[in-house]
Amino acid sequence: MVSIEHCSPARWLLLALMALAAPAVIANQAASYGSNFVRLDKQWPDEAPPVVPIASLPADTGGHRVRRQQVEQLELDQGPYAATLAEPLMELARWYFASGDPDAAGSLYRQALHVLRINEGLESERQLPLLEGLLAVQRSLGDWHGLDERYEYYYRFARVNDPEGVEVALEYFRWQREALRRQLDSTPHRRLLQLYEENQSYLEHPGKSLSPALHWRLLDSQLRNLYLLQAQVKPQPKPVIRARPSPFFNDQPQDMDVYQQRLMNLQRNAVGLGSAMLEGFLTSGQAQEAALRGQVLLALADWHHWNGSRPVAGAGYADVVAHLQRSGQADKLQQWFGQPVELPDNGVFWRDAGNGGIAITARFEVSEEGRVRDVSTVAEDEQYQGFAIRLYRRLLATRFRPQFAAGEAVQVANLERRYRYLDPAALRRFRSP
Repeated sequence: MVSIEHCSPARWLLLALMALAAPAVIANQAASYGSNFVRLDKQWPDEAPPVVPIASLPADTGGHRVRRQQVEQLELDQGPYAATLAEPLMELARWYFASGDPDAAGSLYRQALHVLRINEGLESERQLPLLEGLLAVQRSLGDWHGLDERYEYYYRFARVNDPEGVEVALEYFRWQREALRRQLDSTPHRRLLQLYEENQSYLEHPGKSLSPALHWRLLDSQLRNLYLLQAQVKPQPKPVIRARPSPFFNDQPQDMDVYQQRLMNLQRNAVGLGSAMLEGFLTSGQAQEAALRGQVLLALADWHHWNGSRPVAGAGYADVVAHLQRSGQADKLQQWFGQPVELPDNGVFWRDAGNGGIAITARFEVSEEGRVRDVSTVAEDEQYQGFAIRLYRRLLATRFRPQFAAGEAVQVANLERRYRYLDPAALRRFRSP
């Protein structure tokens, strides 16, 4: 193991040149934790569920044969589009999926879907479990563009049957964020804007009274959208005005499409939009339940901290700690403030393909304000020292929720953590099947 602290000047120069290939961190721009590195044991399944693992062959092989014979007999007796075929076809599809044959499962799900549409029409609600089965099949195959098309149909279909179906909408919004991370579009502006506006429509016109917990989930989804907006939408550089036109430089500002222009307007007010959204929920009387109120207070403080408002965030964290102490939530106090936490701690930037990436150990200090200092990074092999330097730079730009002890934020020295740095090969695996 070689530390970047103990390199010769010549090797330091070489490693520094290698690190220049990494994207530069914009001044005062917090790192998008999860995008390029993540702690070895960290996952956010609520934001980016893992690809469904293919299980071993189920023991119920006899039941599988019975269902297959039942399907064949129904097709002989009543024809290939008999209404009674849908249920055994779906059961058979589930068996094939669990047995490790997603292609066969997908074929059977599509056959069952076709039978239902012929017998019950294109708007039959009984299609929903079949569509959900196809979503699982395409995720297991890594067919991201096919999965994207299926999610669009699933969402539009569910809205026709239940315009107020918030659970389906939340899953659709979650997928849209995953699709943005997987870079399914040549330019993400349209998808990101439509995601924000669709989520906002549910908040402004829910159509029915939402429970506080469900309302919070919609707010939390929109806050994650704002995190993405803050990270992905960059201000346009001002054009340099020259006394004489130069044949070597284009002084004209780059044209922005209408989606990018609207996103730019949102980005200018994103911090205030996120804060007002959460503060409004806190003052509306809906966040009275102690556990829910703690979640919202924490999300608000994290939002301020990640966006660089340290004094506001510090006061917010103190409020969260006081609330947890008053309400007897000692478990949450330990979970949220027992050690420094990388932000944002919601997986909105997560681009991990599984076990990929390069293991690197980092040692550093986190101040009572959540600032990182005295960083050193160590790779297990010298060939990865360039990635160790990249992690060094990104850790310096990462904002941490500070640790609290006895109700006060404290400095933590000699903190050691192992991270996986997501190298280009790992990111390619994330974006491609």
